Amino acid sequence: MKDMVLADQLDFRNPQYVSEIAQEIYDNMRKEEDSCMVDPNYLNLVQTEIKDTSRAFLIEWIIDVHRKFKLVPEALYVTQYIIDQYMSRKKIMKSQLHLLGVSTLLIAAKYEEIYPPEIRDFLAVSENKFTK
Repeated sequence: MKDMVLADQLDFRNPQYVSEIAQEIYDNMRKEEDSCMVDPNYLNLVQTEIKDTSRAFLIEWIIDVHRKFKLVPEALYVTQYIIDQYMSRKKIMKSQLHLLGVSTLLIAAKYEEIYPPEIRDFLAVSENKFTK
């Protein structure tokens, strides 16, 4: 216990903090972080139709929907991560960008939320925004 970081020593009595292995968990997460990062140039390398402005418009729309449904912040972060991971691996057309946004938001909400919105709610919001 003496070789633990002070914060872990203070949390030692609470078993949910797993203080005795916290440093190992942190080290492992730092090591895995590099393999999970998205190449910052993926829009130039992989995508031909999608530009940074299209991605920015999609993320802005996702933020609006996220606020409307009052989702947890983690759902927004997971959504953006899935979008970037997918677009860094697969070439998509601009017409598919909205579908990618709706589906990733649904996946993230199901992963992070206790009561995620239903798909018809997401589609109703998306129809209002993109049919105008």
